[in-house]
Amino acid sequence: MNDNIKKYIELVEQGRDSVPSNVNDHIMVFDGLNTFIRSFSATPSTNEDGEHVGGITGFLYSVGKAIRDNKPSRCIIVFDGVGGSKKRKSISPAYKANRANKTKLRRYDHTETSIEDEQELMKQQFQRLIEYLDALPLTFLSIDGIEADDTIAYIANKYHDISKKITIVSTDRDFYQLIDDHIQVWSPTKKKMYNREELLNEFQVSPENFVLYRTFTGDKSDNIEGLRGVGDKTLLSIFPELSSQRELSIDYVMQKIEMKSALLLEQKKKVPINHSTIAAGREVLELNYRLMNLKELDFSSNKTSAIRNILDAPIPRLNKMEFQKIFMQDRMWAAMKNMPEWLSSTWMSLDAFAQQTNK
Repeated sequence: MNDNIKKYIELVEQGRDSVPSNVNDHIMVFDGLNTFIRSFSATPSTNEDGEHVGGITGFLYSVGKAIRDNKPSRCIIVFDGVGGSKKRKSISPAYKANRANKTKLRRYDHTETSIEDEQELMKQQFQRLIEYLDALPLTFLSIDGIEADDTIAYIANKYHDISKKITIVSTDRDFYQLIDDHIQVWSPTKKKMYNREELLNEFQVSPENFVLYRTFTGDKSDNIEGLRGVGDKTLLSIFPELSSQRELSIDYVMQKIEMKSALLLEQKKKVPINHSTIAAGREVLELNYRLMNLKELDFSSNKTSAIRNILDAPIPRLNKMEFQKIFMQDRMWAAMKNMPEWLSSTWMSLDAFAQQTNK
């Protein structure tokens, strides 16, 4: 174990349940596009020339804070691959159909710029961000034909029995279905760590049944419509067992509704409209389940090999000179005044762990 790792362990030893000593002990996986879009939308940073660079600085600061607060031993950043949504769009053409960004993203910007200009600026910043990331001790993944959500789910499965802890960083609720004793989800906007207990407290739904719960509620961000007429409270009142660790199925839902409705009719009572809605909604639920389930991954052997090859390769070392060179080219000192300190406090410990993989 080298001196940097020893110093890192000394710094985090107090108050830690499990201090990482191996590069895969605590893996932090970032939903890249989710982080970038939030950063571009909300961060008003400009460089020395007055050009907006919030997508870059917001992303780097957001990732940096999550790393410093959670002290992982490894950082993986995942983006959608080209054509990643194609498979789900073949199931439902409406999937992500509202992702065309019909409104301006930079809400702080009161100047008259077109949506096209905003999108071009976003594209430029995204491409430049990749160059910054290439100089940092992290693993970067973007596999053509696969969405980031599925790649992240694959990573969680691959390292489940190897890592002591896996932290997924995203505001996307789809990842809650992956939570268990090893996997947790950090929401940067809520500043909340979702583990089994926190998920139950907020939603009264267990991770085992969260995808089933979501088939009813839908996902507006992905243009997945839920089952109309069945809200959260109604759903939980009919199926309180969604909080149990026993994984329920759509078949179970239909059988229970059928039995409850039959019993009411036998008692000469009126069957609630929501019961009839659920009974008639099997097709919607099954479609949503196929779109939202991250546990039943269906990759070709070529795709899984590509992911494994990247994950198993040596992690790039911290390249301070290259990072600073790009930083100076972009005239970023007005937007990121503490860059040298940020590099050291965020990435030195991860670089020490990355060194393990380069021997």
